[in-house]
Amino acid sequence: MTGVPPTQKYNVSADVIVRALLADARFNLQIKGGYLRGGPCPECGKNELFTSMEKPWILKCSRENRCGWEENTIELLPDLFADFAKKYKPTEEEPNRTADAYLGLQRGFDLSKIRGWYEQEAFQDRSNGRMYSTIRFYLDEAKRTYWQRLIDPDEGVKKARFQGSYKGQVWTHPDFTLEEGERCMVVEGIFHAIALHHKDIKAAAALSCVNFPDAFIEQHKGKRIRWTIALDGDKAGKKYAKAHMKKLHAMGEKCEVLLLPEGQDWDDLYRAGKITKRFIDYCLYNGRLFLSETVNEKAYHYYARKRSRRFILDFDNMLFSIKVDAKLDKELYAIAANTEDDGDENKDDIALFELALLSPRGKDLFYSFCDVDKACSVVPEFLYMEYDEVMDEQFYVFKVRYGNGSKEKIISLEGTSISSPDAFHKTLLSKTNGGTFYGDSRCLKILCERWLDDDMLTVSSIPFVGYHKQLGAYVYQNHAYSNGKEIPLNDHGYFQLGKQGIKTSLSGVSVNTSGSFSPDWLENYVKVFNWQGLALLAYWLGTLFAQQIRAEQKTFPFLEFTGEPGAGKSTALEFCWKLVGRDDYEGFDIMKASMAGRRRAFNQLSNLPVVLIESDRDGGDRDAKARQLNWDELKAFYNGRSTGTLGIAKRGNDVEEHQFQASLVISQNAEVDGSEALLQRIVHCHVDKRHHKAGTRDLARWFERQTSDTVGGFLRAALQNEQKILKTYFEAFARLEQQYTSTDLKLERVVKNHAQIAACGYALAELFPAMTQERCQKLTQYLYERATDREDRLAADHPLVAQFWETYQYLNEERSTSAKDGWLNHSNEPTRIAINLNQYRDLCVSNGQELPDMKALKKLLQNSRKHKFLSKSESIYSPHLSKTIRCWVFECNYFK
Repeated sequence: MTGVPPTQKYNVSADVIVRALLADARFNLQIKGGYLRGGPCPECGKNELFTSMEKPWILKCSRENRCGWEENTIELLPDLFADFAKKYKPTEEEPNRTADAYLGLQRGFDLSKIRGWYEQEAFQDRSNGRMYSTIRFYLDEAKRTYWQRLIDPDEGVKKARFQGSYKGQVWTHPDFTLEEGERCMVVEGIFHAIALHHKDIKAAAALSCVNFPDAFIEQHKGKRIRWTIALDGDKAGKKYAKAHMKKLHAMGEKCEVLLLPEGQDWDDLYRAGKITKRFIDYCLYNGRLFLSETVNEKAYHYYARKRSRRFILDFDNMLFSIKVDAKLDKELYAIAANTEDDGDENKDDIALFELALLSPRGKDLFYSFCDVDKACSVVPEFLYMEYDEVMDEQFYVFKVRYGNGSKEKIISLEGTSISSPDAFHKTLLSKTNGGTFYGDSRCLKILCERWLDDDMLTVSSIPFVGYHKQLGAYVYQNHAYSNGKEIPLNDHGYFQLGKQGIKTSLSGVSVNTSGSFSPDWLENYVKVFNWQGLALLAYWLGTLFAQQIRAEQKTFPFLEFTGEPGAGKSTALEFCWKLVGRDDYEGFDIMKASMAGRRRAFNQLSNLPVVLIESDRDGGDRDAKARQLNWDELKAFYNGRSTGTLGIAKRGNDVEEHQFQASLVISQNAEVDGSEALLQRIVHCHVDKRHHKAGTRDLARWFERQTSDTVGGFLRAALQNEQKILKTYFEAFARLEQQYTSTDLKLERVVKNHAQIAACGYALAELFPAMTQERCQKLTQYLYERATDREDRLAADHPLVAQFWETYQYLNEERSTSAKDGWLNHSNEPTRIAINLNQYRDLCVSNGQELPDMKALKKLLQNSRKHKFLSKSESIYSPHLSKTIRCWVFECNYFK
C-alpha cells in the first residue's frame, strides 16, 4: 500500500494493523507523520480519529474533553484478530509463527523483547477431540511444569491449561533478576508480567490470585525487596491481596498493595498506553486506602494525598465525615523546621512538610487533630443519571452498600430526594433497608459535588427492545449487541457502549438472549413448513435488520402469513418467535386492545416483527366496532414512519410521535383486503397441507417442543454476523430485483418487496449451511409465483367481493322475477348502483345462493374494483318500492 512505512521502522504486528485501518472505508484515515488521522468519529461524527502507527492498539477521537471516544482495534477489526492458526501456519523456518502472530497482533507485544521465552505447541481437548495451537511458557528448566494459552479456542473450551504444580512458584522471563532494594510486582498472569516488562517494570506472574509465591520470596530474603501485590482489581484479587500481605508481614518482608481499577488488567493498560508512573502511584494510593484497618487510618492516607480539610470517606460500608484542624499544619511545619539537614539541597519546605506528615510522629499528630463523625449508615454510591427519552424525565441511580450485612441494592431517586439532608434521610428510610443520613447540609453538599460532577454518566432509558438506530446497537434485557459484539448487562444494570450507557425500561416484552443455536434443523424445517415457512424464516431474519434495510432502500415489506386450519401456521410463527427469544407467543390480538394499547404495541419492538393475529373478528358491540382496524392506517409502517400522534400533557403544541421501527406480519384465516396501495405493500404466503407426508407430524412436534433456551441462539448468531448478512442481502437484492424486473411482472413495488424477501433467503446461508444455492433459487421461484399472484390479485376484486357482484348480476339481471328488471338497484341514476344489503341477503337465502359473511363483506366492499365504492347507508328513494331506503352506493362501470 503506497505510503505505508517499511516494517523495519515499526514492528510487523503494528504494520499489519495500520494496513487494515487504512483499507477500512469506515475510518477514512490518512498517514500524517507517525500517526493515522482524519477519519469520522463514530461518537461525535467529527473527522478527529487518530492512532499511533507505532502502537495502533487504540483508535481515539482527539476531542478528548467534548467526546473522548476510543476503542480497541481488536474490537474494530475482529476478522484481523481471528483464525491465527489458519492465517499464520508455522514453517520450518518459523516454527513459532502462529504464536508470534498472536502475541504481536492480539497482545501488542514487541516480539524482539520476548523471543525465546515461549514455544509454540499443540493441545488436544478431550471434550471435542480438536487440536489447538498453543503458546507454552515453562516454569522450570526441566520443562516439566508449564502454562499454555490456547490460540483460537472454540466457545466453551477453556483457554489456559497447566501442567505440573506451580504452588509457591512464579513465572519470570529467562533473564529476570532482583537486586538489593528493588521493587517486584506480583501479578496474576504471564501476559501481565510481559506487559510490565515492556515498561521496564520487574514483575513475576503467580499464575493465580490464590497462589502465594512463598518459595520464590524465600529465594530473595534479605535483599530488602519491596513486594508489590498487583493482582486484578476484582473481588477475588482484593481478597487474596490482603491474605498475601499478612503472609509477607509474617515473613518480615517489605510489602504493599497496588489496587487496579476494577475490570482492567495490565496487558489492556499496556496496549492503551496507560502504564505510567502517575498511574502506578495512584493505584498504590488506592491500595493504601484499601488496606486501612480503621477509618482514621484511611483518613490519614486520604489527607496525605488530597490535603482537604473536610471530606467524606466510606469505611465498613458506612459514610464518615472527616474534619482536620488547621493546627495540624503548624505542628508539621514545626517538625519540618527541626529536621536535620541530610545534605539534599533540592528539598524545599513542602518536601520537608511531606516527610514530616509521612513520619510516624506525623501520623500520630494527624490522629490527634482529626475529628471523625458518622454521616450515613449506608454507602450510597452514585452510578449514573437515567434519562427517559419518552417522558423527558431523569432519575439519579445509586447502588447502596449496607454496613448491616444486607445485600446491595440499586435505587432510583428524583432530584428532590437529594435537595436537603432531611429529604435525603427520609428517602433512604423509604427506599433502603434501614438506611439513615446524619450529616448536615455541608456534608450533603460535599457528596453532591462528588456525585454530580462534569463527568457524570448519563444512561438513556428506551421504552422498547431491539435496535437503537442512533447507536447502531441492539438492546435487550440481559444483553446488547454492537458491531457484532455481545455486551452483557453490567453490575449497575445498564450496557456500556463506548462512552454511552443505555438500558431498556420495557418490562412487558422479555427477550431471552442466552439460548443455544445449531443450524442442523433447517432440512426438517423445510419438510414441515415448505416454501411458505422458509419465506417466513427468511423474512424473520430480514426483520432483525429492517431499519438498516429501510435506511438504504426506504421500505421493508409486510408479510401476510395465512393458512388452513391445522396446516402449521401457528407452529411456524411460535417457532420463529422462539428463535428470537420469546416463548409461548404467536402474536398480538388487536381486537383486545384500545387505541392507546394498539399504538404502544407497535412501539414496543425495533427490528423485530409485530405479528397481528385474528384481527378480522368483529365482536358486534359498539366499542368493538370503534376498535376495528382500517388496514390502510398501517401503510406508513412500510416506510418506517409514524405509529400515531399523541399530545403531550403540558402547555404548548408539542406532540409525541414514534416511528415504526419493527416489521409487520399479518396472520389470520381471512385474506387482507384494502386499497391498492396497501395490497402492493404485502407479500402473501398461504400455508396448506399439500406438502404433508408420513412423518411430517412427528417432525412438527419437535419444533413445537423447542424453547428459546434450545433455539434462541439464532438471535445471537444473526446479530454477531450483522455485517456479513447485510452484505449478502444487498448483493443478492440487486441481482434478484433485476431478475424479477426482466419477467412479466409490471409493478415496481411488487417486484421490490418479493426481491427483498428472496434476498433475505440468500442471507440465511450465512447461518445455515443447508441453505444451498439450489434452495435459495427455489425460494426465489416460489416468491416470483407469489409476486405474480399478487399482481393478479391487484387487478381483481377480493374473492368475496367478486362473488358478491356475480350473485348480484344473477339475481338482478339474469334470473327472471316478478319484480321489475334490475329491482335490486334502487338508484334513479344510470351511472350509480344502490343496493340494500338486507334485501340482497334475503334474496340469496330464498334463491339458494351461497350467503357470504356479511360482516366481512361490508369491510371488503369498500375496496370494490368492479364498481367503485362511493358511500354506505345513504338514503335513496327507490322507484321500485316508492319509498326511501338505506343503500350502499357504487359507481356503475357498465357505462365506462
